[in-house]
Amino acid sequence: MSDRQLVLKRVRASTRHRVDHPGPHQPPELPGGWGTFAAALEGVGGRVHGPFDSGQLAGRLSAWLEQRADGGRVVAVEAAASRLGPGPWELAEVEADPHSFEGTAVAVLLGGVAVAENGAVAVEGRLAPQRALPFLCRHLVLLVSTDAVVPDLHTAFHRLPNDALAHHHLTWISGPSKTADIEQTLVYGAHGPLTLDVFGMEP
Repeated sequence: MSDRQLVLKRVRASTRHRVDHPGPHQPPELPGGWGTFAAALEGVGGRVHGPFDSGQLAGRLSAWLEQRADGGRVVAVEAAASRLGPGPWELAEVEADPHSFEGTAVAVLLGGVAVAENGAVAVEGRLAPQRALPFLCRHLVLLVSTDAVVPDLHTAFHRLPNDALAHHHLTWISGPSKTADIEQTLVYGAHGPLTLDVFGMEP
């Protein structure tokens, strides 16, 4: 046997055997539920209230606004206002100039699917046509149904409506705006809301 043949024999002997592709990766099963979601959101600086039934929600939010809004402007998008009914909030006009939301104390929006894995809430464009509002307000409130909580992002994307990407934006929000770019000092409200509060709604 020549040296070449000997080398090739050794190479073939050390070559891995061909195996079938194992298929798509199956993510591990993660815990879900409102409690897991609340813990994840609070871990990134958000706050969770409730959940409340439909008869309690508006009253609990109104009481909270007395402390947080401090007499400032409270703006609710139509999707959220329809769940709440009348209260100390004004309805955001769909065609409003985005600059008109500057100085808003509290914005109230309806959240979509929520992720227990990381505390993220999907804000769909169809539910928040005023896309500047959740970023120009000082404090952001999201109303989230407890049956919209899923364990992980894989499941969340499957739960999104078929037309979720057909509107001008789909935003995942997890906690208030924060950055630590400058001297590694954590600063809240640097480029968005100072706080994020999620009010749970019983289905």
